[in-house]
Amino acid sequence: MRGGDTLTDALSYALDRIGGPTPPVAVINASGLEDKSFVRQSNHSCNKSNSTLNGVFNTVLIRATRQTAETLGLVATAITHLDAKGSILIAQENAHGAEGLENQLLKVFPALETIIKYKCRIMVLALEDANLVELARWQAAAALQKVPTTGFWSAPGLFSWDRVDPASKMLLDHLPQKLEGMGADLGCGYGYLSVHLIKKSGVEGLYALDNDARAVEACRKNLEDMGAALPFQTLWRDATETQPDIPKLDWLVMNPPFHTQQHEDRELGQKFCISALKMLKSGGKLYLVANRHMPYEAVLEKVAKKVQLLAEVNGFKILTAEAP
Repeated sequence: MRGGDTLTDALSYALDRIGGPTPPVAVINASGLEDKSFVRQSNHSCNKSNSTLNGVFNTVLIRATRQTAETLGLVATAITHLDAKGSILIAQENAHGAEGLENQLLKVFPALETIIKYKCRIMVLALEDANLVELARWQAAAALQKVPTTGFWSAPGLFSWDRVDPASKMLLDHLPQKLEGMGADLGCGYGYLSVHLIKKSGVEGLYALDNDARAVEACRKNLEDMGAALPFQTLWRDATETQPDIPKLDWLVMNPPFHTQQHEDRELGQKFCISALKMLKSGGKLYLVANRHMPYEAVLEKVAKKVQLLAEVNGFKILTAEAP
């Protein structure tokens, strides 16, 4: 594999240590930097759906996520696609819980081998060592589920998956009482904002977009379960790209992400801002919430007709921008 990503580099180093991969090979939660000549990529960062891996593989590489339950679910999924004599290599950065992940894996794979490089731990797992009963529990814990504390369908690894995000709640509290026309929830996650937006006075319909297939499914279930009476579409999309099949909108709401895989990426939220304004009619309104330090105003002011700070509370800020 080629360099450029810490977990990918760590997996590459570990593969060299054990004599290389035995094909066929799959990558779960791939970075896009893997060598296409021997890797069949699955589950890119834009698709964390656990159901996209097809076939049987001799080597499965897993780039761990920031959520341990989600990562353990990926291991359980990998096992179902692993040859009886195959192996799994899973990498996690030390700063993001590699030791805790290793301790969890040891409960099911007591004979695992650990390789340390690039401030990461790479654990080598074999199917023949696995406790299959515990693996089934991992898979169930990582699945889409109704969270008792919120009443929403969600899954580990989705943003604020088992609680109401305070920034999203703050955004709802500062929105106008009436939102006229068609709108969208960009980066909808499990749908907390969407289920409230579609019930607002004046709303005619809603598009909910997210690049995680599990989030789109959760949002759809939540809109249905919570009685959405207006037309809506939940779409598995990269919200930073052009959406030619969505008509120009009257308003758009978002709590833009600022992490790509393991690390903060301020440009991601900036791309959301630019994309959002392109989706709006002239005079359409964008409402967004963000951490106070995120540099969105300068980007918005370059392309919007008007940008206004609506509120700044507890480290968050709410901005509104009018499309030109």
